[in-house]
Amino acid sequence: MTKKTRRRYSDEFKADAVSLVSDQGYTVSEAARRLGVDRSLLDRWCRKQRQQTSGASIQHADDRDDEIKMLREEVRKLQIEKDNFKKGGGLLRQRIELRNQFIESEKAAYPVALLCRVMQVSRSGFYDWRRRGPDDHRQALHREVRETHRRKRGSYGSRRIAKELQRRGYEVGRYQARSLMREAGVEAKQRCRWRHTTDSEHSLPVAPSLLNRQFLVSESNRAWVADITAIWTLEGWLYLAAVLDLHDRQLVGWAMAGHMHTQLVLDALEMAVGRRQPKSGLIHHSDRGSQYASHDYRSTLDRHGFQTSMSRKGNCWDNAVMERFFSSLKSEWLADQRYGARQAVRRDVIEYIEMEYNSCRLHSTLGYRTPRDIELAAAA
Repeated sequence: MTKKTRRRYSDEFKADAVSLVSDQGYTVSEAARRLGVDRSLLDRWCRKQRQQTSGASIQHADDRDDEIKMLREEVRKLQIEKDNFKKGGGLLRQRIELRNQFIESEKAAYPVALLCRVMQVSRSGFYDWRRRGPDDHRQALHREVRETHRRKRGSYGSRRIAKELQRRGYEVGRYQARSLMREAGVEAKQRCRWRHTTDSEHSLPVAPSLLNRQFLVSESNRAWVADITAIWTLEGWLYLAAVLDLHDRQLVGWAMAGHMHTQLVLDALEMAVGRRQPKSGLIHHSDRGSQYASHDYRSTLDRHGFQTSMSRKGNCWDNAVMERFFSSLKSEWLADQRYGARQAVRRDVIEYIEMEYNSCRLHSTLGYRTPRDIELAAAA
């Protein structure tokens, strides 16, 4: 029997995962599910961070009591979620109206906030529903369209709006979604052009394009693409290095810094390797940037047994999938924001990658499923 390889997570990934819980309001269960990590593991990282923040290696009795209370509350919430998934699991495939009715029927027994999270309904939406009473189906669709438009920061067009509503139990086609968007007064953002960061004017050795624009791959960890992009803040440029799996389109590795030295791309690669533990033979494709052509980076690829592939000079289409990801990040998530500090961008980028792009965003290439859907289906 093949021994299951244990995934490794960098200190940077752990800190950012904890930040989603401590700074951005996600529950441990929700953050763990979207990150694709074990809930108990993320809980342990959070406890360790709290202990380090307190500056005490030995907790006082009051601290222990507080933690015990917190753990008991978490256990209670998990039991409630378990109970309600048994009762309402089928409702998650039903219209929002039925889910609101379920919450109304159970709110005497359980907290409304918890029921809303389990049923994937916003609290404001539930209270709006209660205030309105029985409502017209068309008006309900308008609210769903506006809510989706808000949550996705205006990035979804009629196709994705239709698919999102279908996942929630509504029978809506693309053209009906287009009409609903027009009636609701919303429209999708237009994509913009962005600054390129490739420095290919160097004398370092380069590799041929083994990928040859074959972007449809049958299995995970067969082909990865990598690149760097720049995001402006009033504090200066923040550089994001990313690694993406072509099979499930999941962003498997990333790193951010105020520089784009070779260490930046090495950090992104090591995160990807730690999370996925790929076998040798994987094709690693990038542009001809000096960071990817450097001796340190090429040596790391050789050490892992990866095949090096690079885009042809001046041909960004050879790495079109990675370019598309950066375009989505900036057009869908960052375009309307004005950032004063790099740390503010960093939080937004992490939220987009782990809580939206990998786990919730519908990809047309994947049949309007999410990267996490594909990963879970392969593991089943």
